[in-house]
Amino acid sequence: MTKQNLLLATTLFVLLLSACGDKEKSGTTNQRSRAGLAVDAYVVTLQPLTQGLSLSGTLLPGEEVELRAETTGKLVEFHLVEGRAVNKGQLLARVNDSEIRAKLEKLKSDLQLVEEDLLRKQRLKEINALSQQDLDVALNKVDGIKADIKLSEAQIQKAEIRAPFDGRIGLRNVSPGSFIGANTVLATLIQINPLRLEFSVPERYAYGVKEGKEVTFTLGNYPTEYNAKIYATESVIDLQTRALKVRALCSNAKGDIIPGSFARVSFNLSDNPKTLLISPNALVPVLGGQNVVLARNGKATFVTVETGLRTSTAVEIVSGISPGDTILLSGLLQVREGTPVSTRIVESW
Repeated sequence: MTKQNLLLATTLFVLLLSACGDKEKSGTTNQRSRAGLAVDAYVVTLQPLTQGLSLSGTLLPGEEVELRAETTGKLVEFHLVEGRAVNKGQLLARVNDSEIRAKLEKLKSDLQLVEEDLLRKQRLKEINALSQQDLDVALNKVDGIKADIKLSEAQIQKAEIRAPFDGRIGLRNVSPGSFIGANTVLATLIQINPLRLEFSVPERYAYGVKEGKEVTFTLGNYPTEYNAKIYATESVIDLQTRALKVRALCSNAKGDIIPGSFARVSFNLSDNPKTLLISPNALVPVLGGQNVVLARNGKATFVTVETGLRTSTAVEIVSGISPGDTILLSGLLQVREGTPVSTRIVESW
């Protein structure tokens, strides 16, 4: 073979190899195009959503009142024993009311006399031996003395300090025989069972606070967990703190919880077994809302969704998708509407 023929053969061989390589590359590119962009995807299912909230709270007495007298005078009865439990209506102290009691006894005696006089005059009126005017005067005397008796009894009640509810006496501020005024605080009476747990919930979570919902709390560094049940909330959200004040009742039958204690409160805002959850990374922000990318018939489809509750690892989808939909978790920046995709289903995100 001549040198010229050898050069021609070599050139043809190189061109043949180049053509085969271009064909192979073109085939690979076409194959990838038909298979679509490889992405990770997740099949949406119904899952329970539990969002916990940790807040600071304070334990308050079930009821609390400062014991005061309504009148001025010397304490002649004194039953305020510090730390002792008392019953509703129990007499705790009494201001000197001897003059009023003496007046009351006189009024009762006078009432007996005028009632007897009235009875005689009624008999005389029955036989027309007495005018109606004289009978009316006797009736007015009876009514007047009865009114004075009620006034004296009311004054005696003002001189008495009674327990308005079952509770425990705190530390007293006066001693037996002290002269007190209407503004003198004798002691504080608190109700220790049940107790009230008070805490504030940020505005964004206020929707999750419902009457009758149970919460748990711990005290200080103690691990013991207690239960309480929400019974009331403030009517409005505080404009300064942007939080809703909440109160719950806590049983304290053993009396081992001290009112005024600091409490760490935790409760679940929602526990819905029919919630669609997706990864926060699957959301595509758009003007005026959020989108997700679904894999439908091997192509990317953008869908607008409405989100609900959020946790550190999941987002609740209220509307826009259904159970069984396949959501793209990767490749969100590369795909466009209708882009072919090849999905690799993952169990979780």
